[in-house]
Amino acid sequence: MKPALSVIFFTVSSGAGLGLLVWLLIASLMADHIRMDGATFYKGVVIAALMITAGLLSSTLHLANRKNAIFSLVRVKTSWLSREGLLALILYPLAALHLAALHFGWPHITPFTLWLLVADAIAILYCTGMIYACLRTIPRWNTWMTPAKYVLFGLMSGSVLLPAALSLRPAEVGPIGKPMVAIVLLAVGVVFYIAYLLKHPRAQHTINDALGFKRGNVRLLDVGHSHGTFLTNEFGFVLAREKARMLRWLAIVFGFIVPMLLCYFTQWFWSASFICIAGLLVERWLFFAEAEHVVRLYHGQQRV
Repeated sequence: MKPALSVIFFTVSSGAGLGLLVWLLIASLMADHIRMDGATFYKGVVIAALMITAGLLSSTLHLANRKNAIFSLVRVKTSWLSREGLLALILYPLAALHLAALHFGWPHITPFTLWLLVADAIAILYCTGMIYACLRTIPRWNTWMTPAKYVLFGLMSGSVLLPAALSLRPAEVGPIGKPMVAIVLLAVGVVFYIAYLLKHPRAQHTINDALGFKRGNVRLLDVGHSHGTFLTNEFGFVLAREKARMLRWLAIVFGFIVPMLLCYFTQWFWSASFICIAGLLVERWLFFAEAEHVVRLYHGQQRV
């Protein structure tokens, strides 16, 4: 697939913002234990809101006609994209209600709004992953690991951002301890990502499968056009094997290993956050670039 930079930025930025929001809300329940004051909590919420909003706005850049964005909300029963958009819109008034309950001191409301926000954020991440996982036409995406990866990587990047946000608290509070949640999630994330890569080490589907022939070796004699078309341009993106291997290593090193080492051995949490997000941008670019649509079987490719 031809990678769309706006969608890549959307999934990584909004995913990290939603993950940060989840961990901020959970941390607010343990404010005394981690010594998080109200001002630091609100600063973290602003960072999460900016990342989520920037990602959502960038996703509209992928539309040829941005006025059509409204139609993404009208197929909730059948479309994961509609479900994602509706849940994303619900997030804002729900967050406003929770912040109002905190500000005006409504303790009987805050537990409900808090866990509804956590559930909504995770549901958005899951719906984003299911947009791609439900496509049987792209075998590499059509697996339970795709939505699991979106949820895991969103919570992981958010957990790396949490200590960075906590570092904004007053100096007299004292240093931040080792962010063990981030370290554990980074370790789980790198194992999961390697398992995801190993799940599709090579092409598994042939043109025989597409046409339903069990015997022989079907070969396309004529693609029916003399130059590139929309299908070949959008679904025929070719990534060199050596370049893909190098980018996978960059994603592993910068998306997981370096942030994990920085979180464990240093207090450079902002550096860990930026490096983690940069690595996830590479990983997400590969996610699209390595995806092979079965339509390629009808344009000369023998396997996808």
